[in-house]
Amino acid sequence: MATIDNKTKTDRQFDPTSTSIDTDRARVGGDFRLGEISIRSRSVPTGKLDLSDKSVFVSLNIFEDLFSNVLKGTFTFLDNQGWAERIPLIGDEDLTISYYTPGGAGTSTDIQSQTELSSSLEKSEEVVKQRFKIYDCEETTLTEGQPSKAYKISFVSYEYVINMKKKISKGYKGKFYHTIVKDVLDKINKDIDPSRQKSYFIEKTANPQNVIIPNWNPFKSINFCASRSVSSQEGESDQDNPEENQMPFAPGSLFVFYEKLGTGFFYESIESMIIKQKSRGNVPRYQHHVKSAGGASKSVALDYYGVDRYEIRSSFKTLENLGNGMYGSKLIAYDPIRMKYDEVKYDYYEKEKNPETETTDDDGITTVSTDPTQAKDDSQRIFADFIGTDIHPVDKIQNKLISEKSDYLGSNDSAVRLVTTTKEHDVMFNPGVSGITNIGVESTTFKDIEAKPNKVENWLLQRDAQVQEFDNISVAFTVKGNSSRHVGDLVRFEVPSLIQSSATDVNVPDVGHQLYSGYYLVSRIHHKITPDEYVTELELMKNSFAKRIPGQPDKRQEEADEILFSGETT
Repeated sequence: MATIDNKTKTDRQFDPTSTSIDTDRARVGGDFRLGEISIRSRSVPTGKLDLSDKSVFVSLNIFEDLFSNVLKGTFTFLDNQGWAERIPLIGDEDLTISYYTPGGAGTSTDIQSQTELSSSLEKSEEVVKQRFKIYDCEETTLTEGQPSKAYKISFVSYEYVINMKKKISKGYKGKFYHTIVKDVLDKINKDIDPSRQKSYFIEKTANPQNVIIPNWNPFKSINFCASRSVSSQEGESDQDNPEENQMPFAPGSLFVFYEKLGTGFFYESIESMIIKQKSRGNVPRYQHHVKSAGGASKSVALDYYGVDRYEIRSSFKTLENLGNGMYGSKLIAYDPIRMKYDEVKYDYYEKEKNPETETTDDDGITTVSTDPTQAKDDSQRIFADFIGTDIHPVDKIQNKLISEKSDYLGSNDSAVRLVTTTKEHDVMFNPGVSGITNIGVESTTFKDIEAKPNKVENWLLQRDAQVQEFDNISVAFTVKGNSSRHVGDLVRFEVPSLIQSSATDVNVPDVGHQLYSGYYLVSRIHHKITPDEYVTELELMKNSFAKRIPGQPDKRQEEADEILFSGETT
């Protein structure tokens, strides 16, 4: 499980005892408290322009993205006093934003727990306060009949500006990727006032490496590390309720580097996100709920967690999955020192020793034949034993997106990667105390005690498959605004099933819609604030079905049946 490293100050400021904060619970969905929207000019640093008044405030949009390094947004305001000229607004100003959702601490409650909601909403959500850098100011419209002008400001996290100004050219010898990431973030923070430095949370990685960063921007350097990181298995025993999660713990290879509004930067694997949040429990639940004829809800809980309309953004990209190696791929790992290569094959399902295929003709006659395309060979093989958003209650393995009998399976040649490997170079070229290696290298002829294997066999095919896997099912909907909901959050989304409920029908999904219900990760968030309302547009992604589809075998149950029928005992 993830190990968190947090060394710097946070930009989040909230005193729970302060009387200046309105701690009244949310009375209606979309209720919010706007603390500050102000602009400071680099040309006139002593002045501050307050634009939080409803007479000038038009809209505020903030975008969080799990696959983007920083936050971005836009702010639109009315100007009838020439502020854009007086400041002047030239794309070199600082924008400070502060707002919160009263009662937002109760966001882990779902719409079926309304008795708990009334008390939890008494608590005030933390104040989101953050500074951004303005980089563009656009005059959008003229208010007809009025002297006012509307200006749309584009802004980005301040760290992005530092990132563009800085280059890193440095070699790291025998360092873990998470150590390199911390060093790079420290370099960014050196150019930021300590009072404004954000927290960063870094998951520990495995396999120390020799890395040279060749004059790259800091964020490009971190993204490079993320594309090659494998999660350390330290902390596996810290799970509170491991029986609810997949076991054994599978180290993650799908690392991302992103920013959460009001919290800081995160460098962690998606697998760890899922495991940590499932282990803690109390996952927030959204549910498709048709609004009444009047369109208004009488329940604050329904406003926050009831989804009256949703959109399926993507689903079942089977041909794209095939071409990008989700169902099967091959790595040709070439060693330029030894002038040899190895093949590593990845499969969505584990190959069988003696695979058999049943075919039935028009007369109903079944023929059983061996399928050589599904047979194992002598290559190094890896399988899709990934952490899933939804898992089977018996074998704790993800409910996969395609059947084991699918026509898309069976080929490792649909996606082939050719990559240089340094596998076992630390052993083969380092004689050590023995004086000679297993390939005949002696200490008197050749010695490379600093060689490190790049472990490309452990992450390349796996990461490519996982990226494609999470690109299948994507759902989007809009609910009332909630400042405590962020990208990386694990949520449940329930869609009613059209299958008639029957206690005797074992095929009826017990979690709503078989394909679109279940656990999701929040991949994108659009915080949209106007003077009168705050709404949150969520985009969710998942890599498994809520209920296992026919064609994916239950391995543990099969093993138990074999033991039972063979007369063996456990």
